[in-house]
Order: sequence, then structure tokens, then C-alpha cells
Amino acid sequence: YLPLPSIPPSKAGKDFQTFCQHAATIKGIVLPDAIDHVHMEQLGRQRFAQVSREDLVRQLFRRPLELWLAHDRCLYLEEQGYAVSLSGFCPRQVTPRNLWIHARRPASA
Repeated sequence: YLPLPSIPPSKAGKDFQTFCQHAATIKGIVLPDAIDHVHMEQLGRQRFAQVSREDLVRQLFRRPLELWLAHDRCLYLEEQGYAVSLSGFCPRQVTPRNLWIHARRPASA
């Protein structure tokens, strides 16, 4: 796997083979002559579909896991003697990572 910078559609080419040649040029790679570009494109599309499905599952559990982690951190702080509150500091439309842990150590007597 080699990461590529974003390539504008105008430079990506009209087909997959042209795209591969352009990407190889960017990376300084010489491609072998005997590449089955049709088959490789099909494999790439299958992989993209699989990754897209997996991403849907990740999206489903992202917020519950984030809340669980924040509550776990609050519990740890409480165990260390802090007074803790967990709240949102802005709407989730602004940023999905909108949790604020406020912890205060009680004044010593």
C-alpha cells in the first residue's frame, strides 16, 4: 500500500489504467506490462464495498464508545477523590466530540 495525494479528476484519467499509470509516475514506480487492470479494478471496487460496510458498523458504535470512555474517565477521577461532572459544551452539529469532563478536588479540611 502506498498513499497517494488527492488527484483531481482532470488528472486522474479517463479509465483505471490511466489512473494507475499516473499514480505510478507520482510514486516513481515502473509498472509491469502484464497487469490485468480490469481484474485489479474489480478487486479494488470489492475492497471499497467491504470497507464501506465496515465503516457503517464503526459509525454505529462511535458515540456509545466515546460516552463509555468519558464515563470511565469520570469514574477514575471520582476514585481519586475528585468531584466530577460530564457535560456537552456545544451542540453535536458543531463537533461530535463535544464532551467536557469537569473535575474539582475538594478543599482539604
